[in-house]
Amino acid sequence: MRMSAAKWSELVSAWEASGQTARSFAGEQGVSEASLRWWKGELGRRNRREPPRRSPGPGRNRAPVVLAKVVREGEKPPSSTEPTPSPVVICIGPARIFVERDFDARLLRAIVHALGEQP
Repeated sequence: MRMSAAKWSELVSAWEASGQTARSFAGEQGVSEASLRWWKGELGRRNRREPPRRSPGPGRNRAPVVLAKVVREGEKPPSSTEPTPSPVVICIGPARIFVERDFDARLLRAIVHALGEQP
């Protein structure tokens, strides 16, 4: 069930006035404890005019998925019609990672970590 910020404000106020724990109050109201706590923080941020944070709920916007081109040993890296600087090549065992300009550093760390765990 989706509720408005005004409804969450009422619930948070009722929770604070009740003296109950977040878990017991949320259980009685049929909402998740995480959502109740998140909305308490979010309403405080809104009152202080801070930027909003992502909701813990399932309806939140997901980050886009970034894909990487896998090049097997002996294959040439993908070509492009535009001239681009040569990529940096990282070799981990038999794997080669071609790092282009404007790469996603978090994705690269995850790939290197995953390859490092391989036997």
